[in-house]
Amino acid sequence: MRTHGRLVKNIAGILLLLALLSLLLPFCKFNAGAGDMTLSGVEVLKTGGKAGYTYFKTGALSDDYILKSPYTWGDIKQSVLYINNAGGAKIMVFCGAAIVIPIILCFLSMIMLFMAEGKKTMFLPTVFTFATSAEMVLVLLLFSQLRPFLMTGVYLFTLLNVFALIFILVGWLTGGYRQPDRRLGRYGNDNDKSSDDDNDGSRRKRTKRKTRRKKKTKKKKKKDKSSDRNDDKKDDKKDEQKNKNSNAVVGKISDGNGIYHGLTWNLTDGNEQTVTIGTTADAMDALASNSLKNMNAIAENNCTVTFDAAAKKYKIESHSKADILILQDGKVVKWLKNGDSHVVTSKAVLQIDGRRDSVRLG
Repeated sequence: MRTHGRLVKNIAGILLLLALLSLLLPFCKFNAGAGDMTLSGVEVLKTGGKAGYTYFKTGALSDDYILKSPYTWGDIKQSVLYINNAGGAKIMVFCGAAIVIPIILCFLSMIMLFMAEGKKTMFLPTVFTFATSAEMVLVLLLFSQLRPFLMTGVYLFTLLNVFALIFILVGWLTGGYRQPDRRLGRYGNDNDKSSDDDNDGSRRKRTKRKTRRKKKTKKKKKKDKSSDRNDDKKDDKKDEQKNKNSNAVVGKISDGNGIYHGLTWNLTDGNEQTVTIGTTADAMDALASNSLKNMNAIAENNCTVTFDAAAKKYKIESHSKADILILQDGKVVKWLKNGDSHVVTSKAVLQIDGRRDSVRLG
C-alpha cells in the first residue's frame, strides 16, 4: 500500500471512531407525558449496565424497576406486548435492525480500515461504510417525520460516516491502495522489458551461431564426416565452457525489479560478505534508514545473502513470512519458507512469491 493510501484510510478509520463516539451524545427526544425526554448513548450504557447487574444478581427484573424516570421495566413490557398484539411485531424488528445494523457496520469498517494492507482488504470496509452512509442519508432525507425527534448524535454520526467514505474513495481514485512501484517512481522505465529484450537478444545470437556452423559444414563437402563430427564436438565443448564461465557467480547482486529496482550490492570485498535484504517495501525503507525505531518492520520480513568468494557460491537464508523463490533459467529450483536456507553456485534470480519483486544473483 502506498503512503498516501495508508494515510487516507487511517484518517477514515479515525472518523468512524469519532462517529461511534458521537452516539454517546443525545441522539433522540420524545414526549414522556410530563415533558420532553432525551436519550443519549451514555444514558443507554449506564441504564443497561445497571439493569444487567441487577438481573445477574437477582435473576429477574421487577416490573417496578425504574429504567429512566418515569418509565419502568413493566411499562416497556406492556408497550412491546401492545405492539405485538396490534400486529406491529415485524415493524418493530425492522426498526430495531435499522438502528443496530449501521452501528455494527461502522464498527467493523473501523477495525478493517486500521488493519487493511491493500486493495483486497479495503473492499469490505468500503462497502460497509457506503451502506451505512447511504442508509443514514436516505433516512434523514425521506423520513422527514423523524427529524423533530432526532438530535446531535444522529446527525454527527451521519456526517462523519460520509466524510470517512469520501476519504476512502479518494484512496481508490488515486491508486493509494496498490503496491508501490519504485521502478517507475525512480527512473520512469520498465526494467522487466529491457531484461526480456536482453534475453531475446542472447537467444537470437545463439541461434545465429548454430546457423553459421551448419552453413560452414554444408560448404565443406570435401571433408569427411568424422572431421565434421570432431569439429562439432569441439564447438559444443567451447560453448559449454563459455556457458559455465558466464554462469559463474561473481558476488554482485543487481538488475532488481519492483522494490529492488536500481539497487546493487557488491559482495566481492573480503573473503565472505553478507547482506540483509528486506522482503517488503517497509522493510527496505527501514534498512535504508538504519534506525532502531523501524526494527519491527524488518523482523520476519528479510533474508540474508552470503557470498563465499573462495567457493564461488551464495547462501540464502530466509527470515521472511513471505515465501522466497530461487529461479534458474526461468524455472523454480528452490522454494524457501521462513527458516529455510539454500546454496547457489551459478547465476540465479531471487523473487518474492506472488509479487514481481526480484533481484539477480550474479
